[in-house]
Amino acid sequence: MIKILVVDDETGICDTIKKTFAYIGFSVLTATTGQKALKILDKERPKIVFLDVLIPDRSGLNLLQEIKQRDPGVIVIMVTAKGDGETRAQAEAFGADEFVVKPFSRNYLRDVVVQKIGEVLDKGGHMKVPSILLVDDEQEFRKTIREFISNRYECRIEEAGDGPGAVDAAKRIQPDVIFLDIKMPGFSGIEVIQEIKKISPQSRMIVLSAWKSAEVVSQAIHTGAADYLSKPVSLAALDEKLKTVLISLGKLKVKAQ
Repeated sequence: MIKILVVDDETGICDTIKKTFAYIGFSVLTATTGQKALKILDKERPKIVFLDVLIPDRSGLNLLQEIKQRDPGVIVIMVTAKGDGETRAQAEAFGADEFVVKPFSRNYLRDVVVQKIGEVLDKGGHMKVPSILLVDDEQEFRKTIREFISNRYECRIEEAGDGPGAVDAAKRIQPDVIFLDIKMPGFSGIEVIQEIKKISPQSRMIVLSAWKSAEVVSQAIHTGAADYLSKPVSLAALDEKLKTVLISLGKLKVKAQ
């Protein structure tokens, strides 16, 4: 799990950033002083640091220098209410990777982080293309979802038209993400979830079904599904859920549109 450290004397800002990234699977640590931030940095080795320019016990820019000296590979994103060019130039000279100005939206923060993680992983050759398994007995539906995803993301996509095929594919490719229908030939979707949790426990399963029963949804989640979308599926909603999962896995790479 990727760790994020938020350094800001405003607890509201810390809470906003923590909620934004904890929701999508990051481990988020917070510090309201530079001294505490350095202790957390040394102990937890976060991948990303959100750093305010103004903190009580020292200059944020000086703290930026010290953070980069201790861990040159950490991504530091400066956060401030001051958007002047001089402050930005100083931050960049001291090694800041990005600069965001308050107020900001959660989506903007998320996109900035995703971009920076992608750049670092690409540069090091460490980013692996995610594998996605589509399980549905309707071939045309699979085709629609496959084309939508493959046009937007760098990924490997496999398909299965029934429960046994889904289990076989999960054994073979150990998919990162599975989109899974509940009602189909062979096994039920619930049975497939149970089997896949045994053979590929790391797979994130998102159930897609025309069944809107709260009991069915609850059973799917309880059995091991990560999320649920009702048919007819909104492609925008599917896109948001897939992006969230890929962000949490550190495997999001969006194709240029």
